[in-house]
Amino acid sequence: MTKSDHEEASNMQANRSSSSALRWLGWLLLLGVLVIAFAAALSLAAYFNEIPPDLLVSVDGERIDLHGLTAGHAWLIFGAVVLACVVVVVVVPLALLFGIGVPLLLAGLGVVAALLCATVAVAVIGSPVILLGLLLWWALRPKKSALPPAPPAPGAPPPIPVIGQHTDNSTPFA
Repeated sequence: MTKSDHEEASNMQANRSSSSALRWLGWLLLLGVLVIAFAAALSLAAYFNEIPPDLLVSVDGERIDLHGLTAGHAWLIFGAVVLACVVVVVVVPLALLFGIGVPLLLAGLGVVAALLCATVAVAVIGSPVILLGLLLWWALRPKKSALPPAPPAPGAPPPIPVIGQHTDNSTPFA
């Protein structure tokens, strides 16, 4: 396995673990919304079963009899609570992100772009001075001294005489 294969495999595993973490978080969020909605529906159902008989609800001059509510109304309330939870969990953070986060990001990018333009302008305007300073530094900097000579290499070890071998090499068959 080459180095690039190993990097690719680790990147794939990192992407897989982050996507599985996001999927797990999404399911957990959905479960939380459903639990909250179910608890709200149960509490509303319990409340409607304990309604006092003299309670009067009037909407636009029309009287609503709360004792006549059926199971279908309870499911309608459950759906309304689920919708309200989804709005609170999804829509409100997105509204804050796009209403506050994106303008702040754009403002930050504008500041960075302005600083970059100012730096380029200063470099262009000051380029003759920068060039003179660079030439002056190059002319006046201390010269590097020559490197000291390298130490001599260690000598070869002395030859080891072999029995029957002449060491002076003066006569070949002596």
